Amino acid sequence: MTQVAIQLPDDLGQFLQRAVHSGGFHDSNEFFISIVANLKEQTESPLTSEEELKLASLRVDIQHAVDQAERGEVIRDFKMDAFLEERHREHSAADAA
Repeated sequence: MTQVAIQLPDDLGQFLQRAVHSGGFHDSNEFFISIVANLKEQTESPLTSEEELKLASLRVDIQHAVDQAERGEVIRDFKMDAFLEERHREHSAADAA
């Protein structure tokens, strides 16, 4: 097993201690092993072509929304609850028909 010594800034050291003490990790070694293993998996497991297409589509949608917002084309005082209730009524009416 490879041994590595690191120095952390105080705020990251405190974050590490909170993560270990919260019960998520047995000790700091387990914390870092988990982080490095996750990074290794992410970098060595490229996206599938289907995932790449979904990601590209999401990026287009996000850019479209950003462009609209920059042009001032945003909904003011949007009420999510009212919007969802209306969609639910429309869906229920369509099912009943």
